[in-house]
Formats: sequence, structure tokens, C-alpha cells
Amino acid sequence: MGKKKPTPEEDLIIPPQDNRICGVICVCQLTFVLSTVAIVYLTVAIYMPSSRAFKSGIDETPVMCTTTRALNQDACEWGSCGEWCLSKTSGACIQIYVHLRMNGSSLLFTNCTNSANKTCYGIDQENAKKSRCIADECKNLTGTFNCSAGMCINITDAFECVFKNTDPPLKCSGRRGKITCIDITGLFSCNRGTCRKIRTPYNCDRRCVDIPTRNKNMILLSGDKVYLSQCSSAIDMETKQEVWNEAEDKVIMSSCYNIQNTSLGIEAIDCVNGSVLEKTELTDLTNFTYLSYLHYAVSKPIKVIAPLEQDLTLSNESRLMINLEGCVNTLQDECKEFLKEFGKDGTDHNARARFPCYYSKSKMQQVVARFDLETTYRQFIVGFFVPTILFAVSCVTLIFCQRTIQVGDDAKMRFVGCGDKNPVVANGGAKNQDKANSGDGGGGGDSVMAL
Repeated sequence: MGKKKPTPEEDLIIPPQDNRICGVICVCQLTFVLSTVAIVYLTVAIYMPSSRAFKSGIDETPVMCTTTRALNQDACEWGSCGEWCLSKTSGACIQIYVHLRMNGSSLLFTNCTNSANKTCYGIDQENAKKSRCIADECKNLTGTFNCSAGMCINITDAFECVFKNTDPPLKCSGRRGKITCIDITGLFSCNRGTCRKIRTPYNCDRRCVDIPTRNKNMILLSGDKVYLSQCSSAIDMETKQEVWNEAEDKVIMSSCYNIQNTSLGIEAIDCVNGSVLEKTELTDLTNFTYLSYLHYAVSKPIKVIAPLEQDLTLSNESRLMINLEGCVNTLQDECKEFLKEFGKDGTDHNARARFPCYYSKSKMQQVVARFDLETTYRQFIVGFFVPTILFAVSCVTLIFCQRTIQVGDDAKMRFVGCGDKNPVVANGGAKNQDKANSGDGGGGGDSVMAL
């Protein structure tokens, strides 16, 4: 069989020009609707937040924040992070309060040898094994447990707690044990399912021992980590002046945000509470609790090494928000990770969260964890011009089509030429029109003439 011949244009039911016109109109209508919806959505998601960021007066130079409290509120007017900005924060939320201060010193330790570091792990609240009393899992508890609403975590291996007074015992075993302990909250000392709540004051120290301090003259604390080394000098990276030398025959101590080993030496960022300690206070091995005690109670503060934290304080308690809106629109559980990282307030006996943050001098009672005017400006430019241009182009095109396209008696769309009253039609349409106007069209012309 031969190839099927294409249908001549004059025999097409819908001329090709009609298909192109329909396609252009459909695309423009779709673009018009989508760009309109985008502009409405971006007004809340980008335009308004960007305007507030530009007017906020927040300094782009970060300062330091330390979490002091993380509260779970059943009803709150503000929250540190919400997952959807289009709905106002309501119901339960988490409120994080922080201590706000200026940045500390940046130190460079030179010619360091015999370095060591120790990480003192606490309890991972997310992955730790939990005993649910309502499920009768508390009947054999033995040791020290941190309980919350009937959910208990064993902290015996990670912490050593010293206390004097306890409440009357609660029997979590037996027939009514799970009912008795269904909502226990606090720190408990348990023995075979019989638990006593530990009263304040008490002291729980991490079981972080065997920290090597022999032949070390530099000790830096950074959260749950301890860095030790034998160095020759310490230099202030900003002033380039030497602030300590091994010739003093004393141990330098400080608390720093970040510590890294570079080609120049050991760099310590944002150091506070600089001090020196007599070498006789140290033995070959020590523990984390004793080091912390030596740093804050025994060593001699030296402000030249690193300023005291209280001298840098801007606000003792400020509200922490993930950004100026206190919410995100990504719907990717960002708030869960944010609260996990920044909500460490030390209540689980681990180190408190310490991180860079941003504030406005006119409103120190509120700080934000994320602030970048350059990124905000770039997002505003893209979010404003792209949908606006698409909206304008599609709108102008639709108006042009409305002015230049005519629907004929045969229900077909055709362009009307400028200054030409007759529509531009396909060849088939022209032939059919001529045929209809002639007198040979099967009597139609004679009928008209007869009328």
C-alpha cells in the first residue's frame, strides 16, 4: 500500500491557524493564573518578610548566644519556630530563651605538641532507651533515672549524682505499679522498681574520666569537649599581640566556641573567661567535672587572654527565633532539627547550646538565628520580577488576542489584519467563501435573487 496522502488544507475541518491560536491562548491563560497565584503566595512568603528584614535594623555581624531555657508551652503568643508561616502560631509550641553577648577573643596557639582531646558524651535524649511506666516497663528499674511524664531514661552510666534528700518511695512494680508511676517526673533513684524522687539541691556530674593532663600547659573547654596541648605561646589574632607564654610556667585555660588545628597552629574562636592555673593543681589524669571546677573557681582570671563573659553581656534573657517571622515554609521538618540543635538548655546535664545569632540594638529582647540580607535581597528580586514579568506578558498577550482575533460564523478563530475588516483565513475557507457567494452554489444564489 502506498503512503497516505496528507489532507489538503482546504479540506481540513479546523485550519492549522486555528490550532496555533488556541495553543497561544491556553498557554497565556495558564501562565496568567499561575503567576497571579504566585504573587499572592509570595506576598506572605517573601515580599512582607523581606520588607521587615530591610527595616529591622539588625546588624549582619553575628554575636554569640547561649541557650538558657527551652520551654514547652500549651498556649503561647510566640514560638521559636513554626512549620507554616501562613497560619499564626497557636496551641502548643517551644519557646527558647538565650543569653546574648558580644564575641570573645580569637587565639592562636603556636608550636603545640603532645595534643589530645576528649569528648564527654552525655545522654542522647533522642536515641536513648526509654522505659514507659504505663506499659509496665518500670517494674525493674535500678539506678538513676531522669523521668518525664512517666517516661524514664537511665543516666547511671553517664552521670554520677550526689544528693541527700528524697521523697517517699513509689512502688512501680506489682499490680498497681504502672498506675502509681504513670506520670512521674524528675530525677529518681530506683532499686528494683522502687523509686524515690531526688530533692534539690543535688549535683550530677558526667562520668568523664581519664583526661590526660600530664605535660599539658593549654586546656580549652568547648561544650562537651576538652582540648589539651603543650604550646609555646598564645597570640590574639585580632591585635597580633602575645597574651601568654610558656615561660610563665602556668597553664592557660579558656572556654571557646570552636577549636581547629591549622597549619599556623591551634586556632580557638570566640574564647571567654581566660585564666591561668598553677601546674601543681593538675595530676597525670583528671575528670571533666574537676577541670570545670578548676577553670571557674581556682584559676586566676586574665582579661588580656580572653574577656570575662559577664563583661560581654548584652542581655541576660532574650527570645530566640529561627528568623524574623519565627517560622519556615519548606515543610521539611526544619523546626524539628532547629529545636534539637538550639534547644539544649542543660536540663539533661549536657552542655548548653552555643551559637552565632543576630540582634538589633533597638530590640535586644529578641534575637534570630538566621539573618542574611544579601540572600534576602536576591530572593526578593527573583520572587518579584519573575512572576510579575510572566503576569504582564501573559496579560498583554491575552489583550492582544482579544483585539486581533475574530470568531467567524463557522466558529473558527482567525486573525484580523490591521486596517483590514476581512479576517485572514485559510485557503479552504477562501474557496468555500467564494463558492458560497457565487451563483453556482446549488441554487442558493437563485433563491436569494428570487427573494
